[in-house]
Amino acid sequence: MKMTTYIIIGAAVIVAVGVFIACKPKTNKADKTKEQTEVQSDIEQLQDNPYEGLRNMAFSTTPEQLGLQIPSDQTRVYGIVMDWDMGDAVATTVAYETGDASMYLSTGGGVIGGGQHDNVRTVVAPYVKKGQDYLDKATKTDLTLLPDKNCVRFYLLTNKGTYYEQETITNIENEKSAWFPLFEEANKVLTELRLTSEKKQKNGLQQKL
Repeated sequence: MKMTTYIIIGAAVIVAVGVFIACKPKTNKADKTKEQTEVQSDIEQLQDNPYEGLRNMAFSTTPEQLGLQIPSDQTRVYGIVMDWDMGDAVATTVAYETGDASMYLSTGGGVIGGGQHDNVRTVVAPYVKKGQDYLDKATKTDLTLLPDKNCVRFYLLTNKGTYYEQETITNIENEKSAWFPLFEEANKVLTELRLTSEKKQKNGLQQKL
């Protein structure tokens, strides 16, 4: 799969989930100037953007909260957080061993509860399992910084701490990165989340009609 395909997938995800699941009640803006309306819209978006809180929650979710029992003599990857700098936004994909997956956009959009759908769970399982193969390539960290520009950052969540690695999009595009196979699996998750979101939106429109 070429990098152009990944970029198309990423762009499609942003379009598909550009509106978050929660919406504010509409206000009467008839007597406002265009400038006032735009400023108010920007303020509301900042106040309502759940990205940071959801991302932090992803990192703080423990195996116990997920109902997982991991032997103390093992270090097991039970979840992966992938942050992808896409220029205008950072797309954060969260996946757990339980099959649940979500995607959050730094601009405020997102898809949550993907694990409720069979098509999502089917691709999440091999993705998280593959993360175990990368544990020895990652560095343990207490920080959960966003990726640098034009980079992808993987966080491997384990029962004994969080590990990370960052890779440039260029290296992934040229398939020179050891993390390329894991990136491929992550994109399968993104694709299924996008399809799920599109299906929900389509069903929503049909119900309104």
